[in-house]
Amino acid sequence: MAKSRAEWNMENRETWEQTRRKKLLRTSVLTAVVLIITVAAVITAAAVVRGRKSENASGNRFASGNNAGTLSQEGGKQENAASQTGEGTEAGGEAAGGAIPAGGAVSAGEAVQSGGAIPAGGVVQSGGAVSAGEAAGVSARGYEIRLIDGIAYVDGILIANKTYSLPSDYNPGKIDDTVMEAFYEMQSAAAAEGLNLYISSGFRSYSTQSRLYNSYVERDGQEEADTYSARAGYSEHQTGLCFDLNTIDETFAYTPESRWLEKHAWEYGFIIRYPKGKESITGYMYEPWHLRYLGGELAERVYNSGLCLEEYLGITSVYSD
Repeated sequence: MAKSRAEWNMENRETWEQTRRKKLLRTSVLTAVVLIITVAAVITAAAVVRGRKSENASGNRFASGNNAGTLSQEGGKQENAASQTGEGTEAGGEAAGGAIPAGGAVSAGEAVQSGGAIPAGGVVQSGGAVSAGEAAGVSARGYEIRLIDGIAYVDGILIANKTYSLPSDYNPGKIDDTVMEAFYEMQSAAAAEGLNLYISSGFRSYSTQSRLYNSYVERDGQEEADTYSARAGYSEHQTGLCFDLNTIDETFAYTPESRWLEKHAWEYGFIIRYPKGKESITGYMYEPWHLRYLGGELAERVYNSGLCLEEYLGITSVYSD
């Protein structure tokens, strides 16, 4: 019996509905599968990223440790850095190394002995190095004073004055390289303005200082000698961090070079160590020719304070006897 059109339409509709439902089911299943795979991929990627971040963090910590070690090594190199000029003259004294003409060659001083290493600028950069020393108190301005191998550091700054002495075997041999580099830069800047700066007296060993000081005592008496010359072991020249420029007498104060240094020495990391009007504090006469290297930032702070180094750090400069 032949099917009517209505029956055919009904069967076709049911077949189409079944097919549609099957397609929808497959689509839903596929969508669910894709969603599950996507979620799994996102979770996996996030885990990988976290893992990499963790590895990077560990790597950075390791690298930081290596960098610290490198800095420590570099600090050691700086501490062992020697400088450029030999022993020179002191006010009215004998020539022990000769003057160094501007831009001229510099001669080496005595050989470096054991314990002669110094940090560039006489400023200990590593807090660990300072803390390893023997505590020696606190200055009047609250700065920590420590002794490292018999050398006094106030707030990490190497100090040699009438209160704080250096061991007799402390001998860097010459001015520190960093100090000389700063001097050459300053010398060039002054030359560009038609001024002539040259080192007349640089590093002096304990034995040389002893010989000079004793000769001044014989000539002028101890009381007078103590106003312009340091006893052996108390001279800043033994640190290799200072020098005397040009003419080492009071006439230098009236030169264009001296006036230029008063305004610009700090820009190159230097201070005029024994300024005018501070004689009772530094323990020495006004010496516009005597420059001490501290490094740029510290020299600027001391200069702007209007204080001498003893005042700035809150320390004394007085012989015990």
